[in-house]
Order: sequence, then C-alpha cells, then structure tokens
Amino acid sequence: MKLHQLSTLAAIADTGSIRAAARSLGLSPAAVTKAMRELEADMRAPLILRGASGVAFTEFGRALVVHARLVLGQLQRAQAEIDALRGAAAGKLSIGVTPWVALTFLPPAVQRFRERMPEVQLEFFEGLLAVVQPRLRDGSLDFSIGRPPPASPQSEFHNVPLFSTHSAVVARRDHPKAGCRSLLELEDEQWILNWDAASRESMADKLFRRRGMRVPHTILLAHSLAVVLGLLARTDMLSIFPWPLVEVLPGRENLWALPLRETVDETIVSITSRRGVPLSPAAECFLDCLRETIDESAHSQDPEQRRLFHSIELLL
Repeated sequence: MKLHQLSTLAAIADTGSIRAAARSLGLSPAAVTKAMRELEADMRAPLILRGASGVAFTEFGRALVVHARLVLGQLQRAQAEIDALRGAAAGKLSIGVTPWVALTFLPPAVQRFRERMPEVQLEFFEGLLAVVQPRLRDGSLDFSIGRPPPASPQSEFHNVPLFSTHSAVVARRDHPKAGCRSLLELEDEQWILNWDAASRESMADKLFRRRGMRVPHTILLAHSLAVVLGLLARTDMLSIFPWPLVEVLPGRENLWALPLRETVDETIVSITSRRGVPLSPAAECFLDCLRETIDESAHSQDPEQRRLFHSIELLL
C-alpha cells in the first residue's frame, strides 16, 4: 500500500469518477486505473465497482477511504507543523461551525486569525452533527464548534465545552400561536427542526414525551439554517433556536420567540476534535483567536454583545 494509491482512492471518493479523479490529480485515467488495480491487489479485495454512471465503493473500499483520508490528513498536518516551525505557515484549516456562532463570534475571530496566519486557507461547514461527524472521523475536518456528540469513555471524539444556553420556540410574528404560553398547546403544530436524524428520538423524548406531550405528527428535519428560515417565514411551522440565535436573527427575519413559561432545551456548544489527534498550529491559533474574541465580547460595552451574553453561560 503506497501513498499515491491512497491519494488516488481519496480523489475518486471526492470526485465520484476515474476521469474526474485523474483531472484533480493531474494524471491520466489509465494511471488512476493502474493505481487502483495495484491497491486492490495489495489489499486482496475489490475496492470499487466500475459502471456506466461512474464508480461505487465496495464495503472494503468504503472502509479504506476513511483510513486513507486520515493518513493523508495527518501528513498534511505534519507538513503544516513543520512549515509553522520554519515560520512559513500555510496549508488549509477546515472547521465546522454552528449557525449562531457563525453569526456572532466567527467574523471577528476570522479577521484576527487572518492577521496572524494570512497564508492559511480557511474552509467552513455548517456544523450539524450529521455533517461534521463523518468529516471529523475521516480527518477532512480539523475541529467543529457546535453541539458535541454524545460523550462516553470509548468516544472517538474529544470535547471542550465553550457555552451552555437555553432555547426558544420560534415562529413568524403573525403566526396563529405567536402568543402561546405553553408547549402543550403546540403538540398539534408542524415543526421544522435542525435535528440530526440519528438523534431524533432522543430529542423528541427530551422535548415532548417527558413533558407528557405527544410527539408532533409532523417534524421535518433540515440540515441548513437557510432552509429553516425560508419555511418559517412562509408557513405555519415552528422551530427551536438557541437563544443567541434568537437574539441575532428574528428582528431582521420577522420571527418571534414564543413567550413560553417552560424552559425549552439546554444546548452545549463545544470544540470537538478527533481524540488522540493533536491539533495543528493553525487550528490552535484559530482557537486562541476565538477565545480572545469571546473574552472581549463578554466585557464589551456594546449593548448587543451584552444582550448576547445575557443568554449564555461561559464554560471556558
């Protein structure tokens, strides 16, 4: 098993075809095909299935892609660390980020980071668990800032808590239930939620069943804040936002936090990375910039910043 073979395998996974992988690597399709045949011979297992519509990975191929990306990612981190020690920091930093952090602390943290490491390319993904966990696992994401995966002694991820905050039920301002005071009155409503499919049942239990409520019949799942905002603005659907997101969005999106008596949900925002994999110097620098931004915001005289911190508890 050779490095160029792993690079070829990862390129096929990223692009979806032999020809596209060849273009991305600057090779001929024949060279890519040869590398894959050699890798299959080394593994003594079929890795890809070739068809008219492209390639599909076998069970063996899917497993090896994860390890290939980890190996390639770790080599990139090693190169970045050596470059940083030589004073020539470059490379790429990939980060998952939850929407409300993206709308509040991220811009000044990015600006601060760009001043310190202008040659490092930044890449961001909206940080829902369903999006960031596979990327953290295969090494294509350096860390994420958002709701952490379930903790356990055997967890493959390492979490450092940043904040805790409660949530609110949100609807458009002229929603028929805009003045509702109790969650119980909402069990027949339609919901659009930023939940991951894997955590749907546990979240439904936490939010509805434990309060003696039926789980609403209609719960649509969205992996994008833009989708949620679009549906809230033009339908009678409800959603659940962390309070910091409530503070920065509804005024300009014509949304409203229902004045419920109950505490809806507690959200923990953490820095999550792959356990046992040291962060690169660029990643450490970015987190320093984020912490400095948060610390300055916590002591700001700006009334908008004070309102934001009224709704969160720092766990740094």
